[in-house]
Amino acid sequence: MLKLMSLSDLTIAVTGSRRAHELAHIIRSFGGRPYIAPTIGIEITQPSGERGKQFIMKILREKPDYVVFMTGPGVYSLMDIAKESGIQDLLTNALHDTSIVCRSDKPNTALSHFKLRAQLIPRDENTAKGILRLLQKYDLRDKKIAIFWHGSYSRVLSDELQKNGADVFESFTYTYSNKLDSAGARILERMGFKYEPPNELMVVKLIEEINKGTIDVITFTSPPSAQELFRIAINHSLEMSLVRSLNAKVIVTVIGPSTRKVLEENNVFVDVMPNIYKMGAMIGALNDFVKGRGYKAGL
Repeated sequence: MLKLMSLSDLTIAVTGSRRAHELAHIIRSFGGRPYIAPTIGIEITQPSGERGKQFIMKILREKPDYVVFMTGPGVYSLMDIAKESGIQDLLTNALHDTSIVCRSDKPNTALSHFKLRAQLIPRDENTAKGILRLLQKYDLRDKKIAIFWHGSYSRVLSDELQKNGADVFESFTYTYSNKLDSAGARILERMGFKYEPPNELMVVKLIEEINKGTIDVITFTSPPSAQELFRIAINHSLEMSLVRSLNAKVIVTVIGPSTRKVLEENNVFVDVMPNIYKMGAMIGALNDFVKGRGYKAGL
């Protein structure tokens, strides 16, 4: 274990909510000090519930060839809506009769609680781009594809699938928010996450600590976690100082390309991104970066 300790004495900010304590544990295993200040939560509103029910009814009516799930919370929220509407058995049967695609193992694990499993998971890249490459291996002409997104989504996947001849319909039931509502919290609890709810005052304090130079590393595990940090900074007239400090004083570490893109769009240079888009790999890549640079806390 001693060989993992090159992050000793580094204060590492955690901006995610859903798996904040899990990431903090990984950071400690490498000798770092986690600083937890989540920027993002999930919110399940009544319009989202109605949207989810309409999506389920379209699955039952259209009988898609592929159904794509992006996240575990998405699986649970859709199944909850189906149960409340008295159509969970109908949805489960419909999913048994289609090819299920999961972005990663996490939504597949959620599906297993409903005796369902994915037939297709992109192993090279757990992103929308990875799903696109996976599905493009098949003849998509006249195929119906239902995509159930997380709290934010890009048009690229849908547009590219349509260019390949597919008929695509998509929806979502939760949105990313600067708070974690009770429905969102219940879903995270059912998934076994020891989550940390977001708190705007804590995020402002994080920005102040970044500007003072007391934060050595900041981690981002999703595009919304970065977007919300900048939104809060703008609201408190701290955006310019935050960008300067991130570029000059902090090792900026992200889990994957879509998150890196958000940072770059806000004029922040990303120092570390792993080849495998998982939290453990991210901290491992950070560890290698620090060892290679001979980085010390406060420098």
